[in-house]
Amino acid sequence: MSVISTTICFIDDIQSVVDGISKQISWERHGITVCGTAINGEDGLNLITSSKPDIIVTDIRMPKLDGLELTRRVKELLPRSKVILMTGFSDFEYAKQAVQLGAFNLITKPFSLAHIEEIVVKAKEEIEALRNQEHHIADLEQRVQESMPFLRQELFAWLLHHKVNEQEAKQRWEYVKPDLEPRHLLVMILEIDGFDDKYRNSPMNELELARFALKNITEETIALYTRGLVFRDSANRLVAVLNAPFSDSAAAIAEACSHHVSVYTSLTVSIGIGRIVSYIHDLYASYDQALHALSYHFYTGGNAVISYEEVADTEMSLPRSIRSAEQEMVYAIQSGNASQAITTLDHILDEFKDRSPLPKPEYFISLYYELAYMMLRAIQEKVPLNELADLSSIVREGRVSSERSLADMRRVLHHIVTLGCEHIENQSRSAAVKIIQEAIQYVKSNLDLDISLSACAKAVHLSPSYFAGLFKKVTGMAFSHYVTQIRIEEAKRLLLEDRPIQEIAESLGYAERRYFSDVFKKYTQMTPSEFKQAHLDNNVPLQKEGVRE
Repeated sequence: MSVISTTICFIDDIQSVVDGISKQISWERHGITVCGTAINGEDGLNLITSSKPDIIVTDIRMPKLDGLELTRRVKELLPRSKVILMTGFSDFEYAKQAVQLGAFNLITKPFSLAHIEEIVVKAKEEIEALRNQEHHIADLEQRVQESMPFLRQELFAWLLHHKVNEQEAKQRWEYVKPDLEPRHLLVMILEIDGFDDKYRNSPMNELELARFALKNITEETIALYTRGLVFRDSANRLVAVLNAPFSDSAAAIAEACSHHVSVYTSLTVSIGIGRIVSYIHDLYASYDQALHALSYHFYTGGNAVISYEEVADTEMSLPRSIRSAEQEMVYAIQSGNASQAITTLDHILDEFKDRSPLPKPEYFISLYYELAYMMLRAIQEKVPLNELADLSSIVREGRVSSERSLADMRRVLHHIVTLGCEHIENQSRSAAVKIIQEAIQYVKSNLDLDISLSACAKAVHLSPSYFAGLFKKVTGMAFSHYVTQIRIEEAKRLLLEDRPIQEIAESLGYAERRYFSDVFKKYTQMTPSEFKQAHLDNNVPLQKEGVRE
């Protein structure tokens, strides 16, 4: 801050007095500049008018215009200037009047130059103190003006999020003076669609540029219709407070905002509109209504406008048949039937989605968690918990919030069903293999017996029909065919050990040698004797013929 010199003038009808106090004191060393002198009141007033000095030293008794009248006129012309009066003892009554008129001080004659210097320096110090105070106030006022956008946003944050006193709201409104009428207002909330997916890994400058573009487009669009102010409400939301338009509906303005955003940026927005309120202290109600309307973009998936009027009455009686459908879905999951489980799941979701009026989105959020954890529990009954880390993560971290849509929720639940059924199928396949391996071991250990499907099924604790299907699914062949294959392979081994054919037949459960020979020839195209002779003569090693174990 530059230093401002203090100016002074001297007025007295005695020239020697004027010359003495103006020239014999080194005013410059005090930072005081003499801007002129005069020897009568009239010339003095002209000097004061033209040079506007900070300090005026004048005699009370002067021709043409005395010191009292001069003081009165100075205080009208330069109210912050300091007037120092010089007077004789007999002028004391005049001096009292001068002080009443606002003179800074009174110096009685005779006086010393040092005394005048002391009084003038005090006047200068007071002037500088006042200047410093004014500079400080001006600086504060400048800062307040610079922070006014923030103060306005702070005001609206207070009005939008709190139920406030009307008088206090009016006082704060008048202080920050928003460019809006305080009556007939409504709130629009604009939310960037898919914000997390678009900008999760974006640099900060790209994110801020997108927000700036959205705010600028919204402000310019609203200005085409009415007055409004736009503020950032959160990372992905803007709030617009606008005076209710007379000719165009708020929905039309919102549609225009949505259209311009999609045309001029790579973004789309969801917009919720609250009702018109009569005065600023009720803005919180319009904000809450706009939020409620915005939540219904859960159904649209975004890039649309919803007014509170469209969704104000959304209470509905929910169907009671859902529990049986949920149980049907659990059965389908536990049997590994993903397509049936997904069909039933979609039936549950569509049971609500197709109703009118639509249920509040909050209901679907709670339904999501209910269904997701129900699925997880059903899967955990079939698959060890330590094998379900991926599925548990999807259920717990795949949150559905107000920023997501019904379609997103449906996709997450479909993924849980598909992945869960895969786990169950893998687990069932592993368990089935173990059971069939146990059955095969039973067969190999009892080749000398008449092994029936029922006996083997009983040995592994399954019903004959289920066991027959499971055995064929795992091995690729019917149980009876498999048993015969095992017996033929064992017969080949025993023949090459040069064991008697009758003995081999009995050891493999064939009571008659002839029947054994017929079965052996059917599978090998040779009789037991021919097989034995061919392999022993040519020293051909035994080859197993495709029995899958």
